[in-house]
Amino acid sequence: MAVLVRIESLPGEGRYAVTFERSDGSEQTAVVHLTGTGVDVAEASLPAGWTRDSDAFATVAVALRAFDEARRHAPAAPSLRDVSGGWDVSLGNVVLGESGTPTCTAHGPMTQTDPDWLCPECYARAVLIM
Repeated sequence: MAVLVRIESLPGEGRYAVTFERSDGSEQTAVVHLTGTGVDVAEASLPAGWTRDSDAFATVAVALRAFDEARRHAPAAPSLRDVSGGWDVSLGNVVLGESGTPTCTAHGPMTQTDPDWLCPECYARAVLIM
């Protein structure tokens, strides 16, 4: 028997990590993608005995849809993303500073170069999502 213990949002619209606790206390996580037509999940990532069509997973899908709806109506906090082909944010070279603007961890506040932000010393780049 497995029980739902956690739903975490992932990057990308409608994508979630759903974690179940097995009867032995171990955890198992499935990546779920909500679409306009249903719920996509690899059945192999679901607990033993669960399928996309099982009553247990149907109940989880209802919880996911409610979580997704609440998430859509909540105000979004500013966040950073890597520029296309970049990796500065992923590596932790760029963070949101205390003032809410992108900051190079080595050189300080960055300069906006519309739409990106740039460190003029090391050329680290980021996109600020408001």
